[in-house]
Amino acid sequence: MTTIEEQARMALMAKGAAEQDLARLAACPPWRHAAFAGIMAALVATPAAPLSLRFVVLALIFVAIALIVQSDRRRLGVFVNGYRRGRTRMVAFPMLALILLLYAASCYFALDRSQPTVSLALAAASFVIGYIGSTIWQRVFVRELGA
Repeated sequence: MTTIEEQARMALMAKGAAEQDLARLAACPPWRHAAFAGIMAALVATPAAPLSLRFVVLALIFVAIALIVQSDRRRLGVFVNGYRRGRTRMVAFPMLALILLLYAASCYFALDRSQPTVSLALAAASFVIGYIGSTIWQRVFVRELGA
């Protein structure tokens, strides 16, 4: 075997080991799934708030996203984008579609029909979808890395 083949084999083994390490580290605590779900719920609930408060909630959502990214980097050493290539997209995109449908319905009921309580109920549903989707996404991610 040539040295190039040996180096390629060693590089592939190192890549596999790094993926397995990342898969072991990727186990998120329940609060992390709840934080993601809370962001989704807050987004769906925004149409129920007065316009000026909506902007405050959106700013807080961006702050929460930044804090989650920072927490993941501190805890794992890396932030893994939820829309990455691979099988995880088969979880992320349907979840995104459902939450966008809930957001559209929330806008309709709160803004067009003046029924903000429906928006809050839809926000609760989006929290459940976000939490379950986040846990499923993590399982698919870990399985995809081969752990």
